[in-house]
Amino acid sequence: MAQEPRVVQPLENFDAAAARDMVPITFWRWTPEQKKNAAAYSELKLVSDAGSKGQTLKVTLKQPLPDGMDFYPLWMLGLEYLPPETEAIRLRVKVLSGQFQINAGSPTAYFATSDVYTKPISITPGDWRTIEISLIHDLQRNYRRPIFSQQSPVIYYTRWIQETMRLQIGASSQGELLVDDIELVTRGHGRPFATFSHGDIRPLGEVDPATRFTFATDDREFALSHEPGNKAVRKPVILGAGTDPRTLWTARQRGTEEMSYFGVKARAPKGANALRITLKMEHESALDLLVADIFALVGERAEFPWDKTTAATSATEAIAPGEFKPFDYCLSPSRTRDVSWGLYHARRAVKKGEWTEMVIPFADFVCAYGSGTLQPRQLQQQPLTAEEVVAVAMLSPWRQRRAETHFSIGKIEFVSLPQEFAEARSYVQVPDISKIRLEKKPGPYGGAASQVHAP
Repeated sequence: MAQEPRVVQPLENFDAAAARDMVPITFWRWTPEQKKNAAAYSELKLVSDAGSKGQTLKVTLKQPLPDGMDFYPLWMLGLEYLPPETEAIRLRVKVLSGQFQINAGSPTAYFATSDVYTKPISITPGDWRTIEISLIHDLQRNYRRPIFSQQSPVIYYTRWIQETMRLQIGASSQGELLVDDIELVTRGHGRPFATFSHGDIRPLGEVDPATRFTFATDDREFALSHEPGNKAVRKPVILGAGTDPRTLWTARQRGTEEMSYFGVKARAPKGANALRITLKMEHESALDLLVADIFALVGERAEFPWDKTTAATSATEAIAPGEFKPFDYCLSPSRTRDVSWGLYHARRAVKKGEWTEMVIPFADFVCAYGSGTLQPRQLQQQPLTAEEVVAVAMLSPWRQRRAETHFSIGKIEFVSLPQEFAEARSYVQVPDISKIRLEKKPGPYGGAASQVHAP
């Protein structure tokens, strides 16, 4: 049952905002003349209002924004990762004149559903009011880069956010609008990452680190990695040996978009319903929390034809330890079109520089891709099962692109949790795929789709 909204994280009350941040709305695809005349379309400034404490953002749209996009970024909300309990953005607004439409969103990970945005909300003149913009219901997407999601029946944002979330304003909006007190809220559907006592965890088997490998999900990057000089832009992960008694092996990766992965081949023992990963993540940045995207690769009857995804030849010369080696495998949709396999995803955040034990129930994974006989895993959003697992993989997402993420891996193992804990979920999932459908329409970036309730 839904609860009363609870604040997960305050985002912006504009009290710390400065006049230098108040620039007119503009967009990179506008013509040079449109960019030059941005101030003729809009004005942003900080003001005081009797119905609000401190500073408030005042948005003035003097005329409709240029054609080309339905919505334009109004304010960057500074988040490239959302806590799993997040369900909505709540903010206070007041329309002084005219009418406005607002929404929120941004691109999602390369393996996910391209650019995702919320259902627009219309606002008309009146006193201050509080509105909620749902980040889990009635979402919309395009097909700008549907690497694995062309056939996806679901749209997720909170678990798959990639670039900075932004508050947006409709191109046809016009008038004067006040905005204040933007925050993330939850109503209890999304939950913090579950933790378990050691007495509830039954180990079933460790993964052999000798089977570790790297793979790309892009044909061009895979091919470039096998040319002299390794010209791949999204460089392969550098795998290494342990550096201390607690570290069995290491991985170094820069999160330049989600095309470069590392993993270990593994079969899950009978009865496994969760993964336990012991690791430490380090990163040269001010980030306190580091995000790891975790994947379970599945194959028909736990089989996978790895030899079909290797390079026929490689011109790369001998490589010294610690340098980039070519990708071991290419798991792009085109390269694996004749393979029955699937890709399940879960996300976790850990304290930088601290050893962490993550226990991830299989129920917290969602299927991001399925092909061949395993396509129903994606189309029907079927749960992850131990009987089909062929590998466990990880990557550092785009938010950590400014420096390498260093993974120290202590242990990856399959475990069993009591049934009452095995169903623990963090990010909100569609509970019944038969109760929703995607309404598609033509448009730029391969068209658009809205996730709506099925009749």
